[in-house]
Amino acid sequence: SKARDLLRRHYGMTVGPPIPSGRPSDPMDIDSPAFNAKAYYEQLITTSSLPVLLKKENELLTEIRELDSERQSLVYNHHHELIAASDTINAMKARAESLDADLEKLKAAFSEISRLSAQV
Repeated sequence: SKARDLLRRHYGMTVGPPIPSGRPSDPMDIDSPAFNAKAYYEQLITTSSLPVLLKKENELLTEIRELDSERQSLVYNHHHELIAASDTINAMKARAESLDADLEKLKAAFSEISRLSAQV
């Protein structure tokens, strides 16, 4: 679906081939922004046999599970990236704090050098 492709693109995951769908404004196309669930349901139960309905149920459940799995993966990856960024920031902060002490020593040394050169 378009939302899935946008999320994949945002998180740098490969975007698969577009899923074939009807016209972009087709209310009977489940991936269309104009999808009409009630009309789709009514059309499905009035024109399909029980085996077709059961097959469609299995297909939808499989797709729902796949989408849920992808969503969880995206959330995990995003969370992992946030944790990694936080660790990097903490490491940089620790290094910067240790540099402060070194800079103070360097400042004191330059002050001493300036004082001694002024005496010469």
